Amino acid sequence: MSEVRDQLEMFGLEGARRLAEAAGASPREKSRLVRRVETAHEIMAALPTGDELSFLHSGLCQTCLPHSRPAEDHAVWQRRSGRFSLTVQPGVLDRGKGSEYVGVPYGPKARLILIYLQTEGMKSRTVNLGATFSAFLRSLGLAVTGGKRGTIGAVREQSLRISQCIFTMQWSTDQSGRRVMVDNSRIVDRLELWKAGKDQWSEHVELSERFHDHLREHAVPLDRRGIAHLSGSSLGLDVYTLLAYRLPRLERDLHLRWSALQEQLGSAEKTTNTLAARIREVMPEVLTAYPHAKVDVTPHGLLLKPSAPAVPKVMVKGCRLVEAA
Repeated sequence: MSEVRDQLEMFGLEGARRLAEAAGASPREKSRLVRRVETAHEIMAALPTGDELSFLHSGLCQTCLPHSRPAEDHAVWQRRSGRFSLTVQPGVLDRGKGSEYVGVPYGPKARLILIYLQTEGMKSRTVNLGATFSAFLRSLGLAVTGGKRGTIGAVREQSLRISQCIFTMQWSTDQSGRRVMVDNSRIVDRLELWKAGKDQWSEHVELSERFHDHLREHAVPLDRRGIAHLSGSSLGLDVYTLLAYRLPRLERDLHLRWSALQEQLGSAEKTTNTLAARIREVMPEVLTAYPHAKVDVTPHGLLLKPSAPAVPKVMVKGCRLVEAA
């Protein structure tokens, strides 16, 4: 159980806030502690509303995209979690001077886009992006900013990468190695943010039929408030979605070793020691976003314990949720 949750249960919101403010830390760290207390209290005090529900495919909860830009745009990305494997093949785009690879999506903004598309995709295969690009950015929980480090260019690039890449998801189903595959599937059939040849915003996109059908069978519910809290951290989002998938389905404690987590959530060029250090760093924020999660960080990995779901099942009636795997 997280320290923030302990404080809230023992002292209430005001008491926990005062403890955070009185902590022997810098003003910046005190502000961060207070924000954790307030966010965890909001999530624990009230169920998410319908507008605060999000969804992500179970396969994308178990594995991850790159955390930073891959060194080569033509590189294929692969991650594995037990019987499940994810392969992302970069797409090719004709820019008028010959074809070139656009690379696989990466970073927190790619994850926010995928969560948005799949959340809206639970309502309809045709996804409404909003009346303007600015409205779309705000729907992702992002400020509308330009420039080299702004959100406008970054979201355009990640949207292009998502639209061009091919996602292959495979499950081995028995000891013979027989596999069930969602193969050669783009998540979206058309994701042109601006209509070709015109400076005109495209208000709608379509999820691919194959992916949409599979999403409806394998959706994991998430709390948008938790996602907003972690929106700047790709690893934080990955750990949160992994826990949201695994913890409610556990019947007994499960120890995930750093080597297994490296195959699921690690960057290609990093070591297990690096991943362990980064997960230790983001866990306080993850447990703030998912205060009901029961997780211990051990010297060898994460000890997962059966926990209440990030979103109670009563909130997602009418949706067929992914079964335990």
